[in-house]
Amino acid sequence: MLCLSLLIQLPAAWLLQKFAPNNPYLQQVSGNLWQGQANWQINARANTPLEGSVDWRWQPWHLLMGKLGMAVDIRSGKTDLQGVVKFNKTSWQANDFNGKISPDTLAQLVSWQLPDTPITIKEVSIEKNKQGYQTAKGSMNWAGGDLGYPTGGKTYLIKLPTMQGNLSADKASVQPADNNGANSNNKAAQGKSLHLALTTPQAERLGDFYLDQDNMIDVSLTQRLLKNMPAYQGKGADDSVVVSIRQPLTSMGN
Repeated sequence: MLCLSLLIQLPAAWLLQKFAPNNPYLQQVSGNLWQGQANWQINARANTPLEGSVDWRWQPWHLLMGKLGMAVDIRSGKTDLQGVVKFNKTSWQANDFNGKISPDTLAQLVSWQLPDTPITIKEVSIEKNKQGYQTAKGSMNWAGGDLGYPTGGKTYLIKLPTMQGNLSADKASVQPADNNGANSNNKAAQGKSLHLALTTPQAERLGDFYLDQDNMIDVSLTQRLLKNMPAYQGKGADDSVVVSIRQPLTSMGN
């Protein structure tokens, strides 16, 4: 108990330097293991770092399960997310995350023209280990609006409907595109992936995103979603997949 008491009183900055000396993500670390704060930075896109701060409060009872756990409050601009993170050498968990991802944060993640509406996160939990994503649940809601997607020197406009996203951990299953759609490398991710199923508030399918443990993402979009794009001339059943692509997650916003 004495050793544990001394450990939690050690400066967090010293612990970070001791166990993660080449850490590129956290700066200006203050406090200790029990409670503290740090600034963070990730390179979401080339030459466009995403920055913010994180507060943590240690939850020692997770040690009984062999994990280090803490409640966190993550902020970036007007984005604010609260939840619990737990991790050990082989796995990590994000539990019961709630909050909003603001438009200013989204604009730093992708080089698109985005609607001026936040994404609401509700009760999101994700668990991942060396074998991939083990469990996932929770929902996301986006009011939608006008989106401009740049590709091939042009910007394609689409009026996004109100969307709901539900998370799960599933085996990826990307359907082939219809003859009137586009398909780039229709290889489905192997093993368990993080699945985000997009629907309308009436549970009508809009698309699916599968993220595998190698950070490759499979995207499939339906006729129901694409017909909101004025330049789109395809035809088919509303639930049919007309766009199916596979690419690295890091290239999504470029």
